[in-house]
Amino acid sequence: MSETINNEVYGYSRIKRTALNFVNAMKIGDTPGVYRKEASEGESFYGSYHAVHILDLFGELDALSGDEKAIWAANFTKRQTQQGYFSSKPEDADRRLTIDDFDPYWHYTRGNIWALRVLGIKPKHQLDFLEPLLDAKALYNWVKKYNWANSWAAGNQVLACATALFALRDWFGVSEVDKIMEDGMYPALEELLDEQTGFWGTQFGADLPNGLFGTIHVTPIYFAQGWPLRAVDRNVDATLACQLSDGSFWPGGSDCPDFDGAYMMANLAELTDYRREDMEAAAMRYLRHALMHEDPDQHGWLLHRRDSSPKDWVPRPHWIWKPGEAEATAELRDEDPNRTHIMLGSWFYPLSIALIAHMLGNTGYEGPYQFTAQSLHVCNVFNGTKNIGV
Repeated sequence: MSETINNEVYGYSRIKRTALNFVNAMKIGDTPGVYRKEASEGESFYGSYHAVHILDLFGELDALSGDEKAIWAANFTKRQTQQGYFSSKPEDADRRLTIDDFDPYWHYTRGNIWALRVLGIKPKHQLDFLEPLLDAKALYNWVKKYNWANSWAAGNQVLACATALFALRDWFGVSEVDKIMEDGMYPALEELLDEQTGFWGTQFGADLPNGLFGTIHVTPIYFAQGWPLRAVDRNVDATLACQLSDGSFWPGGSDCPDFDGAYMMANLAELTDYRREDMEAAAMRYLRHALMHEDPDQHGWLLHRRDSSPKDWVPRPHWIWKPGEAEATAELRDEDPNRTHIMLGSWFYPLSIALIAHMLGNTGYEGPYQFTAQSLHVCNVFNGTKNIGV
């Protein structure tokens, strides 16, 4: 039986404390929602966006009043343009973009929408920038335009688009979104799925890790819409092949790839019993690995395993879409040994542990995690379809 303190499993209480200690340390002033991303920086959108998700995971947002949530939400709504997309640039406030100009804005818009949905706040401006994609054929062609040899980058864009379409449906009552997505996005994605791996993009040249990192951006859309996921057993084979011997999904460990592997394993376990023993063993290896990112002083989650050194690390690409370019640029980060903690790690490692605890049970890390499906990184096969439209 798992040890409990104040009716919480000890492991859950510890990782909650470790995550919240870092969030509290990154807080700036008394105004709700103002955070750093890391200790070396000032106020940061990403600090605020990730803090929302960390507090939500542990049910801490419930302690905020409606007024406090509204103040926090203003940190995001102030970034919305009149056309409805979100930008960090004040000069974009009344700038209208064509859908072809939009690649540099998708990821940022996605993050703002997720944060607002978790806070339960609707922004002022309707998402008019989506109008060109409110046609099934146009949406189909838009999905197919990307180079799926880089499944990671392409999947990110499509998940952001789905995020915005769901928000348009739920915030502004555009009920035809579901039909447009079913007739446009779904068939395009079905044609891009590699049945030999269960991943998106591997038939076009993406290696297995890149295919995995793209696939975890596509599958939440399927879970949200209740679309059947094909080639599940091949996905199990490919996902297990991506795991490294230490349980990680990136050399030296890295928050995004590690979460991606855990997300896929936890969801596949809901869909198939294929290679169940292998999956459970891999999940336990992952859990042991994730705990190697826990700061020994319980002050957040480390960028790299605490038993690793820079010689073990491979810089992780962050895919940057530059204006006017048809392909994403890989910006390499996280190899600086002076950078040890960022807010994202205190979201993704606890979230991945929550998923593995859900999958395995009796790990010592079970707890009352809150999975808010409107933020699609938290949308799983077990909480998707019935909750996403709330």
